[in-house]
Amino acid sequence: MKFASLFLSLTLALSPSAFAKKKKHKITNLSGYTQSCHDGDTCRVLVGKKSLKIRFAGIDCPELSQKHGKEARDFTKSLVVGKEVNLVCEGSSYDRLTCTVFQNGKNINQAIVEHGWAYDSTKYSKGRYLASVNEAKSQRKGIWNDPNLISPYCYRHKTNKNCSTDLSYMP
Repeated sequence: MKFASLFLSLTLALSPSAFAKKKKHKITNLSGYTQSCHDGDTCRVLVGKKSLKIRFAGIDCPELSQKHGKEARDFTKSLVVGKEVNLVCEGSSYDRLTCTVFQNGKNINQAIVEHGWAYDSTKYSKGRYLASVNEAKSQRKGIWNDPNLISPYCYRHKTNKNCSTDLSYMP
């Protein structure tokens, strides 16, 4: 009986669910001034006296070293650098807060997608920006005017595995 009890205890303690972290994201609202943008979806915002690295939630712009990366960055800079922004942040990744960014009430994440400079990162956005991506694609705006476009995901992972030629692909 002792052995069975010990076996059951170890089985439960070592089960995958025992190691699973529940993703509880506290939503944080912040305001500050955008200092700079590293690329199209990552900027620094001064909140009080602290400079915070912000990742735009739910979108994925070309990497800075990738074709169209500088154009995407410059577009984002034109919308937010030197301006007051409101941030709705939910979680963080790679030492960056993950936020939806607003400037004068306008959703900047949405604007970047509408102008054709970002993919909808459906894994994280749950498809929130897909309609805007499709509209930008139909008008061949920004990155969608490039017939040889490589998604930022495929570029970062240097693979064609699981990368579709369909420009709407985003894992």
